[in-house]
Amino acid sequence: MTKRDYIIRQIAKTNKKNYENYVVTRIYHMLNRTDIKFVTQQYVNRPEGHALTDMYFPQIQLHIEIDEPFHNKQVDLDIDRETDIIQATDHHISRIEITEDLDSINNQIANLILEITAKIEILEKKKEWESWDLDKEFNPNYYREKGYLDVEERPAFRKIVDACNCLGQNYISVQQAWFKSKVYPNHNLWFPKFYENEEWDNQISKDGKVITEKCKNPDKYEEWFKAVTSNLVKRITFPRSIDNLGFRLYRFAGIFETDLNSSSLENGVIHRLKETRIEIEKENAR
Repeated sequence: MTKRDYIIRQIAKTNKKNYENYVVTRIYHMLNRTDIKFVTQQYVNRPEGHALTDMYFPQIQLHIEIDEPFHNKQVDLDIDRETDIIQATDHHISRIEITEDLDSINNQIANLILEITAKIEILEKKKEWESWDLDKEFNPNYYREKGYLDVEERPAFRKIVDACNCLGQNYISVQQAWFKSKVYPNHNLWFPKFYENEEWDNQISKDGKVITEKCKNPDKYEEWFKAVTSNLVKRITFPRSIDNLGFRLYRFAGIFETDLNSSSLENGVIHRLKETRIEIEKENAR
């Protein structure tokens, strides 16, 4: 996928939302730089459910909300929603109000461009600005050089083998969903699917902190349960998911440990998030 394809697909998600499409495309064209990434309809967890912000710039942690006229009737709901987003992410939110006056909309966008540009300039002066490189985002070498994976940064890989090799497995190809780590003692690499299928019914909580694992084969269930609960390894977890462009991803979700007290034959095996960051052992990850 090229940057061109990525940008076209992001903008296409606003095609049936006229005001949103106008604002998003104007912001992008006025910025006129290909080193900044944006996401439309960015998913954000809330205490109850989730929110989709209209436009998001991950490098500066800025969400854009486009307030169409109907928002005037739900001011309190919008305040609650914005509070949830800020508390969940520690990000910033800027708003563009859609009015009858086109000049007013354009002036708000122009001010927003100044805000975004100023944020980038501050990062550039501090030498903390990292240009958007689509090829690096899913490249294990990029994360090896970086030296860590952190849930907050949402690192992801297109293939299981890439995630494995980022953490030192040195495979050519793979065809399974878990591996004993060659680098991290008492750790497995795990690539679960969080949707029900013929063999498994695995689920993850909305806050990403609890995984319930269940084997669906009644003939193997009890044997599987005993095997899992007697082998208490830590799980470096990369759930399989579909991104907002329809591509399959394996996104780092953290390191989980089995909770024996909560696990049972009736409920399945419970795993709880213990660490949101893993340091990459560079000397072993070549």
